[in-house]
Amino acid sequence: MERLVVAVVIQVVLMQGMLSQKVGSDHKSYACDIETGVCSTTTVSIPNKTNKITMIEKKKAKLVYYYDALCGWCFGFSPVIAAVKEAYKDDLSIEVVSGGLFLGNRAGYVNDVAPHIKSGAYKSVEALTGAKFGEAFLKDVFSEGKMTLDSTWGSIALCVVKDKQPESQVAFAKLLLDAIYADGMDTIDIDGIANCATKIGFNAEAFKVYMSDPIYREMAEKEFQNYKQNGIRGMPSLVLETEDAKVLLSNGYINYKQLAERLDNHLN
Repeated sequence: MERLVVAVVIQVVLMQGMLSQKVGSDHKSYACDIETGVCSTTTVSIPNKTNKITMIEKKKAKLVYYYDALCGWCFGFSPVIAAVKEAYKDDLSIEVVSGGLFLGNRAGYVNDVAPHIKSGAYKSVEALTGAKFGEAFLKDVFSEGKMTLDSTWGSIALCVVKDKQPESQVAFAKLLLDAIYADGMDTIDIDGIANCATKIGFNAEAFKVYMSDPIYREMAEKEFQNYKQNGIRGMPSLVLETEDAKVLLSNGYINYKQLAERLDNHLN
């Protein structure tokens, strides 16, 4: 009886500390910071296998992908999360949650609110991930800088997709990132966002009507709160949710090999 009580206490303590970034070894994090909007390199701690709670009955887990359509590191991470979606389709469902990188007073013209891009931060993303920022985007950054960085409309659009066509949310997140960072789409271009939605089967006009519905703005705002309440600052970040635990798998960019190792560590 005494052993059983001790085991229960240990399990509760592990579950309470599962999202703590103080567990495990330190890793370099290539992330966009929610507090500053700056994309940079930091050091975070990632839970190791000692934090894993063995499940009595294996059920399909969920991988929560915290991202933002204006996150440069998420732009480089898109091929990784797409590969995970395909490779682990029998083991995982994936939910994409918008963190709200540029909102309120932090939203504005690119060179006003994200001067680190013009200073060369995008080159770090390219060097590590292989992603290439498009000529249209960089031309604006290095000239008038009239592109607006505002996470609101991209997040609302993602909520529409999650509600109407949830199986396409990972693909749509990538479409938004590509449209902005490869093609130079302004983030407040509703027509451009709707055009992205046509690539996964939506009618553009119908999609714009959906986006104007207050319910999707409310959903987006709840996602921003969700991100903050979890205490995660950087993005992209991944949280693995099983029946018994939540595990912070990564905080910042991670390549496919590293991510697959961590997933296998917790799923097997």
